[in-house]
Amino acid sequence: MRALWLALALVCLAAPGASAHIGSPNVFFDGVAGPHRVRVVIRPPQSFPGFAQADVRVEDADVTRITLQPELLDATAAAQAPLAEAARIAGQAELWGASFWLLRRGSYAIEIRLESGRGGGRLAVPLQAAALARPEMPPALGVTLLALGSLLIAGLVWLAGASGGRVAAAVTAALSFAAVYGGNYRWRQMDREFANALAKPLPVDTALERDGAQNLLALVPPGDAPLASAWDSLVSDHGKLMHMFLVREPDLDAFAHLHPVRRDARRFEGLLPPLPGGTYQLYGEVTHEDGTSETLVSRVNLPPPSAAALQAFTGPDGEIVCLSPASAVPLSSERPTALDYDDSWHLGVSDPARGVTAPLMGGGRMELQTDGALVADRDTSLRFRAYGPDGAPLPLEPYMGMHGHAALRRSDGTVFTHLHPSGSVSMAAAEILARRDGATVSPMPVASASAREVEFPYAFPRAGDYRVWVQVRSSGRVLTGVFDVRVSERS
Repeated sequence: MRALWLALALVCLAAPGASAHIGSPNVFFDGVAGPHRVRVVIRPPQSFPGFAQADVRVEDADVTRITLQPELLDATAAAQAPLAEAARIAGQAELWGASFWLLRRGSYAIEIRLESGRGGGRLAVPLQAAALARPEMPPALGVTLLALGSLLIAGLVWLAGASGGRVAAAVTAALSFAAVYGGNYRWRQMDREFANALAKPLPVDTALERDGAQNLLALVPPGDAPLASAWDSLVSDHGKLMHMFLVREPDLDAFAHLHPVRRDARRFEGLLPPLPGGTYQLYGEVTHEDGTSETLVSRVNLPPPSAAALQAFTGPDGEIVCLSPASAVPLSSERPTALDYDDSWHLGVSDPARGVTAPLMGGGRMELQTDGALVADRDTSLRFRAYGPDGAPLPLEPYMGMHGHAALRRSDGTVFTHLHPSGSVSMAAAEILARRDGATVSPMPVASASAREVEFPYAFPRAGDYRVWVQVRSSGRVLTGVFDVRVSERS
């Protein structure tokens, strides 16, 4: 009967929520629709079918109507969800809200259309919707259904006995219990299939090899990984097939953002910088040709770096810096021979005494400029500005096409997210939508030499303590600022 309750709960109790990377349930997108700057937050359902919720923030007062059209990318037009009308949120003229129905998991394009006195505009937000949790049926409802089912079977047996005698009653009882047993067996199978289909990170196997004075890390899917997890159908995101992050535990005092090289459909390899020895949590990101993204996880034990490796990556001022390769490494080479130009790492932790200021290599600093307290599940902008040793704002150069990149992790590891100034969506998925006929994806403009500030749209999914690593490029060097922030419960 438990499995039967699960089936009913799928229809009755679907609730909002979804996953972006690990433990961060919502999708964030900053873009432009015609002349209007638009910020979108989408909260997909935890199970399907279910309602998704969207907040659309537009500060322009001349916007008169906003509609949302979900399009399942592998479905026919007849199977698409109906158009959803957004309504202004009372007391917040710039905020619009809408709910729309998603029938099943998959890759969606959520097309948002604006009507205004200046002609309006449209944009499409990539959404990868996947079931995240089993729905739970309230105990009282379960007891009620069990009682009604028992009463129904008892009634059938009584009617059979009244019309056909004891033999008919016995046969009816046997058939009824056989039907219940068979149905329960089938629903348990469906329950296991549902659990196996839940969205979750893909564990990968790692192998550490010595390459001269440096360490080489290889990543392969586990032997029981589904064929869909093969890496022969990946597309580049910010020019990389994989973004890999390493965070040393338990103090989170070493951080690396690296880009391994794909060797074949089931293997990536990359050299490691001279990180201190210890246990690291690995997070990886890849995007497939159909727009679906995958989060990879593993734990890696690294030995202390050799003296030669430390010397190779020590700058003239004694700082540990990321030295770029003199030339591009051919992808056909037998093994990686240099770090990627965009690889970076950082040693050290945030100092609570510094508050919203973090030191940078070379004597500069970075400041968190977000106003007000951080509150769970509240849309905010994480704004940062970097300054040189002389106190002047640093010009930000393009770092993989963006003003900057940020990674954040909750202290207990239940949340890890990689953010861009355009939001949390994969830019590779956005580009796939942009190539589709009729789809318009308009993220915020890429980095320019005149930029002095970087901003990330986000809403922390849970209260607690978080560490944030913010990365920008200036004068050819990748600079990393580290901040510890506390997020309070929403009242």
